[in-house]
Amino acid sequence: MPVLAPSALEALSHCLRGRVPRDPDWEQIIGCANEHLVGPLLYRRLVQSGQAGQVDPEALSYLASVDAANITRNTMLKAQLDEVLTALTAEGLEAGLMKGAVNLFQAADAADVARMSFDLDIVTSPEQDGAVERVLSGLGYEKFPNSRNQYSLGSYFRADVAGALDIHHRIPDRYFGVISAREMEEHSRLEPFGAGAVRIPNAHLRLVTNLAHDMLHDRGVFSGFVHLRYLIDLIELCAVPGDPVGWQRVEEKFSTYRFKLGLELQCRLIRHLFPEAGFPEGPRSLAGWTLHQRRLLRSRLPRLAGLEWQMILRLRRTRFWLWLRQPR
Repeated sequence: MPVLAPSALEALSHCLRGRVPRDPDWEQIIGCANEHLVGPLLYRRLVQSGQAGQVDPEALSYLASVDAANITRNTMLKAQLDEVLTALTAEGLEAGLMKGAVNLFQAADAADVARMSFDLDIVTSPEQDGAVERVLSGLGYEKFPNSRNQYSLGSYFRADVAGALDIHHRIPDRYFGVISAREMEEHSRLEPFGAGAVRIPNAHLRLVTNLAHDMLHDRGVFSGFVHLRYLIDLIELCAVPGDPVGWQRVEEKFSTYRFKLGLELQCRLIRHLFPEAGFPEGPRSLAGWTLHQRRLLRSRLPRLAGLEWQMILRLRRTRFWLWLRQPR
């Protein structure tokens, strides 16, 4: 059986490890980096590893411009986050942070953050809705139409800022069974800020939330899609000094089968793409191995992956149509 050539994802992972592959296709590697929102990190890893001289000058110049643009954007996002949190705490409102907003909040300088973020995720309690909306309105924010749902107060925008604000009420239903309200409180801490405090999740909670968001909420187990940015987040969360991830507690989540499968898939792919990371092996199952091989095959044969996804979507539409035709 012929061995398939490495995928763009695998070539990109080599570069992120500071190992430029032989005869690299920089257009393909950079295209993959852009797709996975890791262009700034790719540039920094190449420079830090001393491999920048092995990169096509035009490709390196492009990556440098992407990193510079992301620094500008992250600087704007950090200033935006500080403004919003200052206004909320001044009114005695407690806010929590999720995902990329945590990185920006904790960074001394936004230029230190290579991560690319779409928006700022802030958590408030439903009891504060009226006050939160008044604060955001006072800052000039407007709500996107139809953005409010049972989990979120809504998404807010302003013409002069870099990203939207997503104001969350609680975690989606697909997280339940994985993250409890008690755990949300146990694995976070209040940090003084402005006239009040901001609730910051620890590395353990961020790792579990990352897994639940990518593999359950975004249906990564079902779809077979890979989000490299989330994989890198997992690796970095396991290396946070002084804030260890409680792997015994993570393993307690194995009672939730879908979470166990999602964790296995992420562990397998991290150990495949970043073997030096020393990431935990995680659970092992035949289903997990099969789905892992599917993800690798999809990355190596993108046209086949596209056809597979179109077939899945058609089957889902057909099933929905048949359900609608059932007599009520």
